[in-house]
Amino acid sequence: MKQSICGRENLPAGRLGLMKAIAFFGALAGTLHLGGTLNARAENMTTISDNGIPPEILSVDQAVDFALKHHPKLGWFRHRVGRKNAHVKVSQSHFFPHVGVGALYGESNPGLGNQSFNNMNFMTPIFPMDYAKMGSISSSNEPLGVASIGVNQLLLDFGKFEHRVKERLAGKKASEYWLYSKDAWVILQVKEAYYRVLLDKKLIEVYQKNLDQRKLVMDLTRSLYKADYRSRLDFDLARVDYEKARALLEFEKEDLEARISHLNDVMGLGQAGRSDYTLTTPLSSEASMEPVSRDLAITRGLTYRPEINAYRMLFRQEREKTSYEKAQHYPLISAFGSYGFMGNMTTGQSYAPGGGWWSGGGSLTIPIYTGGMIRGLTEAAREKSRERKYGISDWSHNIRDQVVQARAHVLADQASVRAYVEAVKEADLALVLATKRYTANLVSIVDLTLAEVYLLDTEAALATWQYREQADQATLRFAEGVDYLGYLPEVKKKVVGHLSPKQTGD
Repeated sequence: MKQSICGRENLPAGRLGLMKAIAFFGALAGTLHLGGTLNARAENMTTISDNGIPPEILSVDQAVDFALKHHPKLGWFRHRVGRKNAHVKVSQSHFFPHVGVGALYGESNPGLGNQSFNNMNFMTPIFPMDYAKMGSISSSNEPLGVASIGVNQLLLDFGKFEHRVKERLAGKKASEYWLYSKDAWVILQVKEAYYRVLLDKKLIEVYQKNLDQRKLVMDLTRSLYKADYRSRLDFDLARVDYEKARALLEFEKEDLEARISHLNDVMGLGQAGRSDYTLTTPLSSEASMEPVSRDLAITRGLTYRPEINAYRMLFRQEREKTSYEKAQHYPLISAFGSYGFMGNMTTGQSYAPGGGWWSGGGSLTIPIYTGGMIRGLTEAAREKSRERKYGISDWSHNIRDQVVQARAHVLADQASVRAYVEAVKEADLALVLATKRYTANLVSIVDLTLAEVYLLDTEAALATWQYREQADQATLRFAEGVDYLGYLPEVKKKVVGHLSPKQTGD
């Protein structure tokens, strides 16, 4: 008889079928494991890359949009949301069948018989089966091969895993609100940094003019001092004012470099940002936006602030967890089934009638005594829900205080801006009068120059208050929880209309 290289033609039919089954189930299990390994490696190789930089001509909205796409902290929290979503899928998997395959090969002596057999893939035991008679003690070892496939299905858990899914869904929703809170924080940081760069640029422009005027005053005073029209004290004071103006300008230039670096940082760039920007958003508009009423501002904050909504979701999560822990007192009912081959690898003898074996049945698990474990877990979850409830109250107090303070600051800033707008007009008028009086030889060039310096100082003060108003407006919108909704329309669809003070019970 012709012999095959692999010896396959000499194998008995039963043994050949058994080896086919072992090879099939082994290959299937290996494929599933390899697929999981490749996916895990792909996830481990994922890195955060940032190749873009913002445009040189930049508006405040462009800066915010860029930061919302590139800030690393937002990427961090987005992946946290993804992790919570994966936990939801894990909890939902209990409602679906669990299927597994297995294969084994080994030596046995004196043989297999009257032995209980357990499917290697499941916790559920399979009833004892009599496969063969016991051999003699002195008989040689018998090679044993097994291949099987099994399925396990949860039938009834009395709401246990339903509460688990709801708990995980609430946790996912809470993580989304924490992400929104970081979005709002980034928006506030970008706006404050953007307007501070605008302020420094404006102050540098004003301080440069101020330095030029101070130098002119110093030179004129020196000339008058040498001509005995001014005292030495007047000249020394003019020189001190000039040195102060120069130091102020140098400080502002250094501060501008630091502020641009901070703007790059809050946009998520670090050292990859530009060294300078042409900012197109004005420091202050002609008509400042008046804050809404105090009660409406507080209502907005209690409704839309993501932090308090996150705690509301955490409170819901702990309530569902309490229900889940209580449900562990109830039984679990499952069904299982298995099919496979078991036989002698030498003789090809199958130990199951018909060449294969099968089993099926159900299982009932009832906790009788756990030493107080379930009661302890339930009480811990209940206390955690009470803790979250106090967290909601704490955030309510904080939000009210933040809104009231931010609104008061905006109103004070607007009053100061209005006052300095009038002061600039008066200083400009004083400069016009000083110019006419100088033309008529009624005042000296020093008096004219001092009028110009006063106008520049007033413009610098106005720019400072305009910056404060813009920064406090951004802080107020942050406290009200409305700014991030304007930049994230998809988030706005989820939040606006779904929450209200009546629904939250605050």
